[in-house]
Amino acid sequence: MTTLYIIGILLLVICLVLIFFVSKSERIVNLAYKFNMCEKEINVFLNNKEELIGIIGRQLNTEFKVFENVKNIKASKINNYDRDKLLSEAFLNIEKIYLDNPELKNIKSFDGIIKDIKKNEVKLVSLRTLYNKCSSEFNSIYNKFPYSIICKIKKMSVRTLYEGKELGDEIDKELNFVI
Repeated sequence: MTTLYIIGILLLVICLVLIFFVSKSERIVNLAYKFNMCEKEINVFLNNKEELIGIIGRQLNTEFKVFENVKNIKASKINNYDRDKLLSEAFLNIEKIYLDNPELKNIKSFDGIIKDIKKNEVKLVSLRTLYNKCSSEFNSIYNKFPYSIICKIKKMSVRTLYEGKELGDEIDKELNFVI
C-alpha cells in the first residue's frame, strides 16, 4: 500500500515538473515565433530596399564601390545582418549624392525612389526594433534554468541583434520635425 502512495507521489511530482517545463517552453516558443516572423518581414523589406537602391545605381550610372557591393549581394549570399549594413551604407551614400546634386531633386522618378526608400526604412526600423526586443528577451533567459534545458532540447541558440536605429530614435525625429 505504501508503494502505491510513493508511486502516486512520484507521478504527481513528474506531472508537476512536466507542466512547469511546458509552461516555460511556451514563452520560448512565443518569442521564437515573433523573432522568426520579424526576420521574414525584414527579409522582404531588405529585398525591396535592395531593388530600389539598384534602380538608383543604374540611374546614376556611377561606379561607386557601394553600388558594386549591392549588385553582388545576391551572388554572395550574405545574411540579413550584413545585408542590412551594406544597404544602409549604400543609402547613406545615395543621400549624400542626392544632397550634393540639386539637379537630382528635379527628376521625379529619382525623388520618388528616395521617398520610397525612406518609407521602407521606417518599416525596417520598426521591424528591427521588435526583433531586437524579442531577441533580447530570449537572450536574457537563454542561460537561466529551465530555459537553458528547453533551448538545448529545441536546438535554439542565442540570437544576434540588428545594429542601427531603433524605433524610439525615429519617433523622436518625427515628433521634433512636427513640433
